[in-house]
Amino acid sequence: MSYQLSAISYQLSAISYQLSAISYQLSAISYQLSAISYQLSAISYQLSAISYQLMGYGQAT
Repeated sequence: MSYQLSAISYQLSAISYQLSAISYQLSAISYQLSAISYQLSAISYQLSAISYQLMGYGQAT
C-alpha cells in the first residue's frame, strides 16, 4: 500500500512539473505576442505619420 501511495505521489509530482513547464511556455508565448503587438502598433503609428505627411504634401501642392 505504501508503495502504491509513493508511486501515485511521484506521478502527481511529475504532472505538476509538466504543468509548470507548460505554464512557463505559455507565459513566454504571451510575452512574445505582447512584443509583436507593440511592434505592430509602432509600425501602425509610423504608417499613420507617413499618411499624414503625404496628405499634407498633397494639400501643399
